[in-house]
Amino acid sequence: MGKWLGIFIILFLLNTNCLRAQEIIKYDVSIAGISIGEMIAKREKKGEELHYELKSDVSFWFFGKINLDYLTKVIYHGKRLNKANVLSKTNKGNFESNIQWQGDHYRIKSTNYKHELDTVIQRPFYLSAAVFYFEEPTQAKEFLAEAYGLPAPIKKVKDYYEVIVNGNTNRFYYVNGKLDKAVMEFPIKNYVVKRKE
Repeated sequence: MGKWLGIFIILFLLNTNCLRAQEIIKYDVSIAGISIGEMIAKREKKGEELHYELKSDVSFWFFGKINLDYLTKVIYHGKRLNKANVLSKTNKGNFESNIQWQGDHYRIKSTNYKHELDTVIQRPFYLSAAVFYFEEPTQAKEFLAEAYGLPAPIKKVKDYYEVIVNGNTNRFYYVNGKLDKAVMEFPIKNYVVKRKE
């Protein structure tokens, strides 16, 4: 009996640690106050790596109906951004961004709406957009935007953080260190990402 109880406790603790290792947050995505879908943000510790995933499925009107499946996968090794892949699938075309750390630089290839980039950045980054959904960037001065492959400064303004990426101004609002909402500017449509209760 004691042996089985010990095995049960070990399995329970292992299971609890696995559950703690993965964090999932759900966000509503809306345009002009109307919900157009949701975003699911995941963060998971795997050894020395930290994995982030942002997945959304939205549908809205822009000279016809647009369906968008958006998937971001990001891997940090220790504190350094190691790899990022963003894939946007729409009924009007697909876009993709790839960022890969290669020893002493990032190799970046990105296509987005009215944006293309094929370049190298010779320094490491310790923050990217995916992290904003899990942590308030209190000490950070800049980050790397995965979808565009562009570095951008972070500015604290009143009760939010402002970042300007490729000419688009985004605002992130936090409550007790947790992201409450993000107001995102985008060439097609501006939208709001709001934390679900």
